[in-house]
Amino acid sequence: MLKPMVFLLVLLMVLSGGVAAQTPTPAGVLASVRADQLRADVAVEWMQLLYDRVREDAISAPGASRLYGYAGVTLYESIMPGMPDNFTLIGQLTDFPQLPWVLEDDIHDWTIVANAALSTVLTGLFYDQSEESRQAFADFREEWLGRRDNTPPEVVERSLTYGDVVGEAILEWALADGYEETRGRDFEPPLGEQYWVRTNSEVNSIEPYWGELRTFALSYADECAFYRDYEFSTDPDSVFYAQAKEVYEIGRTLTPQQQEIATFWVDTPGITGTPSGHWVLIQIALVDQFGMSLNRAAEMFMKTNVALADSFIAAWSLKYQDLLLRPETYIIAYIDPRWSPYIASPNFPEYPSGHSVVSGAAAQVLQDMFGQVAFTSVTFPNGQRMQRSFTSFFHAANEAAISRMYGGIHYRAAIENGVEQGRCIGSVASDRITLRSIPQGE
Repeated sequence: MLKPMVFLLVLLMVLSGGVAAQTPTPAGVLASVRADQLRADVAVEWMQLLYDRVREDAISAPGASRLYGYAGVTLYESIMPGMPDNFTLIGQLTDFPQLPWVLEDDIHDWTIVANAALSTVLTGLFYDQSEESRQAFADFREEWLGRRDNTPPEVVERSLTYGDVVGEAILEWALADGYEETRGRDFEPPLGEQYWVRTNSEVNSIEPYWGELRTFALSYADECAFYRDYEFSTDPDSVFYAQAKEVYEIGRTLTPQQQEIATFWVDTPGITGTPSGHWVLIQIALVDQFGMSLNRAAEMFMKTNVALADSFIAAWSLKYQDLLLRPETYIIAYIDPRWSPYIASPNFPEYPSGHSVVSGAAAQVLQDMFGQVAFTSVTFPNGQRMQRSFTSFFHAANEAAISRMYGGIHYRAAIENGVEQGRCIGSVASDRITLRSIPQGE
């Protein structure tokens, strides 16, 4: 439905001298202030607003990762003409469309372009969410324009028009990812003692067909899958029983620090911005820590958020293939009928740990971009501020992963294999998305 709209917008802009669907011209690119000379405020504030609306609308963990992924791509690609040394994502992400380009000698304000593109894409992607969220996006679009009152009106109008037309093209691509086709499909797990059963019978299975969505950088959902390599068993001498017993024993003797870690990384939808959002908050903090300009922030949010989105597609694909029961179900049936986990078990299968996959992927991308970095993460899991410091991205990723054992909702294999699956996904994003040319050697 959007294709004719995009075509007409591009046609009108070409006729009016606003934008052309053609090869970029250096003169047009260099006429504007480059993105590396601009502050990253527009990127940070849009990502924070998206996090807030994901939390307020209680969007599921997979659903949130999709939104963060498209926001990162939109931010990066909308300011591409302001990053003349960078490569477009055309040909690098799955089915990514051809996009219009600026005309020679036209001056643009890239913060206004990014603002327009993000408002267009996120408003379109929130079509099945709250009116409050869509209004928040519209309000912030206008608020940002108010901050650019020293920009010549013709530059404002041209930048808005270009951002909107790029946003419409990206939105059309996003809406063709298979999301709509997964809505409203029933799912019933198979019967059998090894299979997952809903721990809350009043809640539907969460996104059982998410693994069918189009991937971003991965070639297919299971490209990095780490399949479970041990069999279900109720034998007290078996590997499976030992893994369940470990969860049981840790859960009975949680230390205050372990409880703190479990709570810090819980990232429950509706209370926080989900596990992907936790890593978005980490990125927001890094912008300030490194004093990033707009171009560098856009590179980080794009690559990391693509890995976040692919991680949930991959993890959910494997979850609903493996369909393994939760520790809570196993422990109550075979070890201690009075046991309960520190954190309530979510309503989807156990293997692999989604927190582990997404954290491994984000840590890999961020380490590839910045190396070993010490940083502090702040979150508000129960409306109360919590802060923890880390010596590296993988220090944080491994803590996020093990937090799920402290919470009593994952076996060790799901955690450790999940981190490895995530590292693979992060490496794919790092290796397949090329930001700029490799310097020529002597």
